[in-house]
Amino acid sequence: MRSHSSTFYNPSSFIASTSSLRLIPRINAFSKNVAFHLETVFLFTKSDIKTTVIPVSILAIGTAPLCSSQPIEHALKAIFWLWMILLQFNLFNQTISPEEDAENKPWRPIPSGRISLRNAIIARWISIPACAMLSSYFGSAVLLPCILFTVLVFMYNFFDCDKNGFAKSLFNGFGYSMMALGTSLVASCDKASGSIFETLNYRNFPELTIFFFVISTTIHAQDFQDVEGDREIGRNTIPMMLPDVSRISMPILLPLWSVIIISLCHPPAWLAAIYLGLSMVVGFRFFLMREVKHDEWSYVLYNAWLSLTIVHMGLYKRQAPQSVSWAMEPSHSFSGNLSGTLSRQFGVC
Repeated sequence: MRSHSSTFYNPSSFIASTSSLRLIPRINAFSKNVAFHLETVFLFTKSDIKTTVIPVSILAIGTAPLCSSQPIEHALKAIFWLWMILLQFNLFNQTISPEEDAENKPWRPIPSGRISLRNAIIARWISIPACAMLSSYFGSAVLLPCILFTVLVFMYNFFDCDKNGFAKSLFNGFGYSMMALGTSLVASCDKASGSIFETLNYRNFPELTIFFFVISTTIHAQDFQDVEGDREIGRNTIPMMLPDVSRISMPILLPLWSVIIISLCHPPAWLAAIYLGLSMVVGFRFFLMREVKHDEWSYVLYNAWLSLTIVHMGLYKRQAPQSVSWAMEPSHSFSGNLSGTLSRQFGVC
């Protein structure tokens, strides 16, 4: 007699298969939602990846003590810390003046409608304790540059320090230096050794001191392309305050800094030639080519020059002879990547 057991209806199997079919669209919707929000967060910092994350990471990781164990892990943690701090800055900056982005960068999350201004402001305030907790996780020494950077960001945006060109350049110099300092501390292996005062002794970070002055005196390169947008929101940048002098300063300051850094770091002759030549090209582009489209490309080249500046200070100092020193008292060195002579003389590169 023929068995019909194999054809019996099994309601449990049917319900399970139906539930699975319903679950798939939910998983797809959830993954698309997550991807959308991750892209939104990334777009807050997109324009700063090449101008800040890459060059500051090169400088900070290059000047941090070399890690014999887990160097990649340390580097990735440092880059993540830098990106989080940069996200905090952008959340403040883009929620304070969304009309500027509507004019100059309409693809950013707020003007493009990916996130409401209200939700972006909520994310802005959440970013402060989030960055503080992340910094505390990496050590008390890392928390200090995080706090100082947050104070700078607060003053920059809420006390109109960004409205004056000279104050803006000075704040940029301090801001970049704090980001580089924190990133260097996260990337290092021995940030927990010694007291916080020994760790953060300014003598341990000669490259960051030079970096501060380079940024403070040349960062107005980013403002040439945004003159119209800055004028509409009442910002008075150096190219607006001193249109001719600011243009003339570029072919003077960029080669001058290049010569100083070459003399301190002693790179190979071919690299020094490229570095100095690029500084002259970029400087004269800003001086001679004054349309917005030209300024945009000049700023890209400026960042290439700045990256080479960082390469010199962050990488070639490892092989550079300690022929140039600053007359200072010996100190306990945090930067273990400098040669042993640092305890006797304070070589920059």
